[in-house]
Amino acid sequence: MTHTGSSATRRPVFQPKVALAAVFGTTVEWYDFALYGTAAALVFNKIYFPDSDPLVGAVLAYGTFAIGFLARPLGGAYFGERGDTQGRKGVLVATLLMMGLATTAIGLLPTHAQIGVAAPVLLTLLRFVQGFAAGGEKTGALIILFENAPPKWRGLLTSLPAIGTGTGTLLSTGAFALTTGLLSEDAFLSWGWRIPFLLSAGLTFFGLWVRRSLPETAEFQQVRREGSVAATSGLAAKSGRPLRQRIAESRCVAAWRRYPKEMLIVIGAGAAENAGYYVFGTFSVTYAEDRGLPTAALLSGISLVAAVKLVTVPAFGALSDRVGRRPVSIGGALVLLAAAWPFFTVIDGGHTWAIWLALFLTLGIGQSAVLGSQPAFFAELFDTTVRFSAVGIANNIGTVLTGGLAPMLASALLLWFDHSVMGVVVFIALMSALTVVTVALARETRGAAEPVEETAAQRENLQAAP
Repeated sequence: MTHTGSSATRRPVFQPKVALAAVFGTTVEWYDFALYGTAAALVFNKIYFPDSDPLVGAVLAYGTFAIGFLARPLGGAYFGERGDTQGRKGVLVATLLMMGLATTAIGLLPTHAQIGVAAPVLLTLLRFVQGFAAGGEKTGALIILFENAPPKWRGLLTSLPAIGTGTGTLLSTGAFALTTGLLSEDAFLSWGWRIPFLLSAGLTFFGLWVRRSLPETAEFQQVRREGSVAATSGLAAKSGRPLRQRIAESRCVAAWRRYPKEMLIVIGAGAAENAGYYVFGTFSVTYAEDRGLPTAALLSGISLVAAVKLVTVPAFGALSDRVGRRPVSIGGALVLLAAAWPFFTVIDGGHTWAIWLALFLTLGIGQSAVLGSQPAFFAELFDTTVRFSAVGIANNIGTVLTGGLAPMLASALLLWFDHSVMGVVVFIALMSALTVVTVALARETRGAAEPVEETAAQRENLQAAP
């Protein structure tokens, strides 16, 4: 029997505990991941790259920040293979544990003054581990919610992991705002910055306890019963076969072979959201410091907007259930494009209320519209047997190219243009345009028939081919 994708008739009634476990775990994971971005702007450029000009130090610190994103496609491929062949639940437990251990280790890491060049090397290694874990985390939470959601609620329910990313950002930024506010600058740079990282240990333990109760999705259990998983059981299970054959039979290769256009769409569609988040929400702190402006208004504004996004992201996800994924995503990208130049002008003005409003328009509206509408859009492009691998690999590649490099590239552009923000504005405009064009060329997936999975005969013919 050939499984032909999910259907409303065999989807269970949505279980709130699935959403709770997915969102809380994502919150913990992205608290860990977001801590590094803020620390790179405020701390790491001083204590791990102390011999550099402040702005050059920021570029180097953001370079280690980008390493985490370079690791994400590798994590997406590895955990995608495991998720598509062994189950969704185990991946979500493994990624959370890996992220928590790496973040706690960063909180215990000696500085450059204590162990020399080994300090930034170890920092980079731990950031790589963070990125590897993140490569499977957000995709896993998205997939487990998608495969438990009634079709008419997919946009809303698959946007919920973004609540976790927003909550994690809120908690991480709030933790830094609290420590910088309560401690002197010397105390903060000496030991205070470690506190938010060490808190990760307790959050991770609780997150693991919550996620252990997650059930496996009905769709994965269905394809396992029908033999789709057994027919392509993953790289690890085929260790006795030649490497070339194991790679050829992997879900990663299957995703690119069967859905090349869709993979490219996923890579490009998130450009505005990725670049917008890391420029407006991370690089903006470096920009203010370079201008000699106080960062308190930005840090507090980023925290406030992270709270606002708890409402706006699922609202845009629900809107995509009514009007479609494409118009919501394109509309958000156009907002980011229009707001790029005014945003930095507002920062130069230094008025707290104006900075908060600019952050609301860019992150609370523009970025949230793209972020809320795209998870269901991405998952609907692929069938169950390769969905985890396809979304994990393509989305993480897009995040690396358009998001992970954004803070470092923006800082470098600031240097290249002699501290003028014009280069950064052009970068945001190009990324927003990429999202508009990519999504416009894609098909609307809301309410569309789901892709049909590859049959056993097709797999056997492919494997028999020279």
